Amino acid sequence: NGDGDMEFFGKLHMVDLAGSECAKSAGNEKGAPNEVARERERMNINRSLLTLGRVISILKERSENKNTNARIPYRDSKLTRILQESLGGRCKTVIVATLSPSITAIEESISTLNYAQSANGIMNKPVSSSLISFGVGENGFSNERPTEGSSVESWQEMEMRLQYMQAQVEEAQAAL
Repeated sequence: NGDGDMEFFGKLHMVDLAGSECAKSAGNEKGAPNEVARERERMNINRSLLTLGRVISILKERSENKNTNARIPYRDSKLTRILQESLGGRCKTVIVATLSPSITAIEESISTLNYAQSANGIMNKPVSSSLISFGVGENGFSNERPTEGSSVESWQEMEMRLQYMQAQVEEAQAAL
């Protein structure tokens, strides 16, 4: 019928970092059958958090134009690979730092605030992703040549292309 749809896409990553896993506070029991698996999991969590800290500090330096050639170790952990677009990438990012009011968790609360403060200095360049779907072509547009009876459809398609291009220009200007 000649109508097209403008679709906007996005990703939502919700990650609960849950603080560092300390063996002292994890309630180790000597001789527990699954203790090896728990210790391995704690080591992996700590390794991911350390890598996240390195990524955040390098990205903050880049945002402040101190060291633009430093390698960002996104691939050193699964966590940083998942968060790559959110950390210094093309996404809008919100960080929610949840703290415990307990005096016994003061070290973890300070660590959480340090992560949030470091990540606050990272400058992302958000880009909106949109797609116009119209017709059957690979690029979302009709591949057919207009015939004499389909001039209204081709005009509507051109209007949709123009609307799509205008949206892309607005997104680019907003990113600058």
